[in-house]
Amino acid sequence: MVTLYHIADGRLIRTPWTLGAPLPERLVWADILEPTRDEEHSLEALLGLDLPTRAEMREIEVSSRLYEVDGARFMTATVVSKADTPTAEASAITFVMANHVLVSLRYSDPLAFTIFSARALKLPGLCDNGEGALAGLIEAIIDRAADVLENVATEMDTLSRQVFRARTGGNVESADLEEALLSLGRFDDLTGKVRESLASIERVVTFLSQALASEVKKDYRARLKTMARDVRSITEHAAALAQKVNFLLDATLGLINIEQTRVIKILSVAATVFLPPTLIASIYGMNFDVIPELHWEFGYPLAVAMMVVSAVLPYLYFKRKGWL
Repeated sequence: MVTLYHIADGRLIRTPWTLGAPLPERLVWADILEPTRDEEHSLEALLGLDLPTRAEMREIEVSSRLYEVDGARFMTATVVSKADTPTAEASAITFVMANHVLVSLRYSDPLAFTIFSARALKLPGLCDNGEGALAGLIEAIIDRAADVLENVATEMDTLSRQVFRARTGGNVESADLEEALLSLGRFDDLTGKVRESLASIERVVTFLSQALASEVKKDYRARLKTMARDVRSITEHAAALAQKVNFLLDATLGLINIEQTRVIKILSVAATVFLPPTLIASIYGMNFDVIPELHWEFGYPLAVAMMVVSAVLPYLYFKRKGWL
């Protein structure tokens, strides 16, 4: 699907593009989402660009992600999508700036694109050219990353209270701890994807600042510097959240070990309590002809009494020591 954003009657218009149709005169932004092979070839001919393939977009080398060809700047960044679902994704998105027209090539649908698109259509003058559209998109991606981290921080605070709060008898339910481990795994995965995205966005902003230093106005360069500062501050926040995730993970595993130790202790005490009665019963259960008290009238009550006393005494001792 290809969506074109162009200026008409002094305002930004969104128009779906069909295969074979010409491009508008004042094109600002061409958003290409999961194009077919025919759409890609047709757009390359209309735009005069050689768009990277999906495999090339996944390259991790900086030289493969940030480069310039015949005046066109190619910038590939990793952007998080589906962050509000258990299956968050971090996919590569390529931005191409050529002749003051922005081209975005993507195979995922991050929420930042929807937010920026709706904002640009409502606010005239927000993006009159490709440079403004690219800056607005990067700002939307940064804002979305900050929102995702804020949601993670809020959920982690709630999880922390659940993990450390005392239950009846001072115990924490095992099911809650298992659920906490699953949540921490999701938080760690999402935080890692956001940090990867911010690192790629920072490289794009730096490349853009250097490439457009002599072509854009002073306020645009200041805008790029602000974005770079925002990325660094959010990255530090993401690093702090990653440390908190590790702390909660260690704490949760420690509580699980305490719970397991408590169960093993109870089983050990139970085995110790029933060991003396078992010994007495084993002695009087041996098949020897000559055993004291074997034919004694009070032998059975005596053996039962000995077994009860031998079980109660260890129990009282463990209770007094506070092991139960």
